[in-house]
Amino acid sequence: MNTLLIVIIALLLLAVIILLLRTNKAKNVAITRLLNEEQAIIEEERRMFSFLHDLGEATAREDSHMSMYRLIVEGAMKVMESTGGVLYLLDSHERFLVPRYHSEHCVPLVDIPERIANMARTNHSSLLSFLRLHSLAATEGLPGSVFQNQRVEIIEDLRKDDRLNGHGTNRQSNTTVMIGPLSFGPKKLGILAVTAPKDQRTYSPNDFEVFKSLVEQCAFALANAMAHQAASEKKQIEAELKSASDIQRILLPDKAPQIPGYVIAGKNIPARVLSGDYFDFIPLPDGGLGAVIADVSGKGTAAAIITAMCRSVLRFSTQVSASPAATLAVVNRQLYPDIHEDMFVTMIYLVIQPDGSLTLARAGHTMPLVWRKKTGKVETLHSGGLAVGIDKGSVFERVTKDISFQMETGDCLLLFTDGVNEALDSKGLEFGEERIHATLSSMSPHGPQAVVDGLINDVDRFLNGKRGHDDITLVVLQKT
Repeated sequence: MNTLLIVIIALLLLAVIILLLRTNKAKNVAITRLLNEEQAIIEEERRMFSFLHDLGEATAREDSHMSMYRLIVEGAMKVMESTGGVLYLLDSHERFLVPRYHSEHCVPLVDIPERIANMARTNHSSLLSFLRLHSLAATEGLPGSVFQNQRVEIIEDLRKDDRLNGHGTNRQSNTTVMIGPLSFGPKKLGILAVTAPKDQRTYSPNDFEVFKSLVEQCAFALANAMAHQAASEKKQIEAELKSASDIQRILLPDKAPQIPGYVIAGKNIPARVLSGDYFDFIPLPDGGLGAVIADVSGKGTAAAIITAMCRSVLRFSTQVSASPAATLAVVNRQLYPDIHEDMFVTMIYLVIQPDGSLTLARAGHTMPLVWRKKTGKVETLHSGGLAVGIDKGSVFERVTKDISFQMETGDCLLLFTDGVNEALDSKGLEFGEERIHATLSSMSPHGPQAVVDGLINDVDRFLNGKRGHDDITLVVLQKT
């Protein structure tokens, strides 16, 4: 009896020992599994931090966009331990998703045309070339769906995803995908995806969270790079415009010429960096002097180019004819073929003969004004004329005629562009010709430069110091 009891107790002890050993083994297995998972998370975080460091350095270095695109895709593949990756970005017109980098072994996320699929059976590079060049509508297929929905997704089996419209390939079978939208604030940028064989890589919930964070950081880096590029391009454009403005200023007279019996002054104030107005003083072969004021419709680079063309053609044409109207006719015929339909040039060309007589022709420009010292009143010199660039020649030459007029000692002639009379204040009121008449009358006794300065100051006060929307150009001639 005692022996049986001892055996039973021994068996029970043995069972307990075995149970304890099994429990400890299970615990050890669980602990080992947890440690491995913890280590995997740590390694994933290390890869993530390394990737973010490289991405930050690339942004700071202002690497080429292609280098950054590749860094993003290959970095995402490394962090997520994936075999393929692709980056699509929205084009500048916000209509298409353009493949910016498609890794060699990334499984296609798009429908493959049968022709390409057949070629790919014997030549993989044909498929890769198609994938790297094939843009998608921003609403098309799987990439378009993720882009529109703006949600990160895990796709367990790409071949079964109905967004492929049944046009998947065997290459897409047994493939798992993580794909997410790239956006920064309200700005949608594109999508990023990584792929891997399902039997080699299973994305965990932690992987999903890491990928979401990675997508956010990549979007931030891309937005930052785009901002840097925009700032750099803006700076380059500003530098080019500044150079063009400097050249344009060189083309303007740096000082007033000496004219027997007259004093003359001129001034150009651009509304922007480049001006669509210009004035010029041109010595003539017979000893006289030509003075021109011109205003190109529109502003900016196109208007500035036309002013340079106009100046060159006019300077050449003055050597051919002494008649202002005939000179402007030559200018019109030369410029007409090169001026867009929505552009034209208004001009006044004045000739001061060696004997002191005055003749001008007006090509659609604002009417010249003369202040008469004897009466103290301002007169308008009325004449017909068509703007340069509207008609190829016959009509222009029929309506644009010379007019001759006399000036007595102290009289003051004012030529101006519509940036003066059409200057608008904050209430939408025009500076108007009445104010021009008043300033011309009050400042003429003090000389041409006083008229120029007085008009500019009056316009500035009228606009409350704010720059007008149109260029201002003035030419003032006084008989001494």
